Amino acid sequence: MTDLATTAQVINTQLSLATNLSWSIDGAAHTGQIVSDGTVDPALVTQTMVDDYNNAIDAVLNASYLTAKDVLMQEHNTAIDNMHMSINDLVSATAVLATVSTVADMAAAADTTQEQLQVQAALANTDMTITAAEVDNYNNALSAVESYAQQAGAFLAAANNTSLTSAVDSYAAANNVAVASYTAVSYTQNVDKFVIEFGTAAYMEFNGAFSADTLTTTDIWGNVGYVGG
Repeated sequence: MTDLATTAQVINTQLSLATNLSWSIDGAAHTGQIVSDGTVDPALVTQTMVDDYNNAIDAVLNASYLTAKDVLMQEHNTAIDNMHMSINDLVSATAVLATVSTVADMAAAADTTQEQLQVQAALANTDMTITAAEVDNYNNALSAVESYAQQAGAFLAAANNTSLTSAVDSYAAANNVAVASYTAVSYTQNVDKFVIEFGTAAYMEFNGAFSADTLTTTDIWGNVGYVGG
């Protein structure tokens, strides 16, 4: 960024010189005076100036000013968005399978032979079966909610872990790479492993960093209201 400011100012100075110089030349010409060859040379923009300026622009465009916390928050937000989409998919898949609720109510209320015959007739007249594809859609959506929730939680926990972010920032600085140039970031919950990769050969791995942030199945189910039949 400093190089960009410097190289831009160099050219800007030439432009200012040219403007002032042109009025001096204009005045000379109007009074019958002749300026010498090379008078304007000090105000010319050279190819070196152009190259330095354009190279500085390229450097800024290719640089990243994001910290490890910044990129992890981006990953967190992406995972949150994916989780919300998965929840929407789950709602749709649940609606398709909602017929089982009607069947459950009918079957539970069928105490007499007549009522049982009515349930039988209803099932004969209306297809209330569910398909393997419908169940797969439901199961896949529910599993996706869990997976994206794990990623979102881990990335936010990582962003808030100053030891982890400092380590990533230090690694990037020591290896002259931009933190945002990472190629992948992942979290594997069952082994509590967080990995951030920089290309195919460089990566940082953190194991057991989020044990204090992990909720057990019992923790979650303790806050889930269950309605059974």
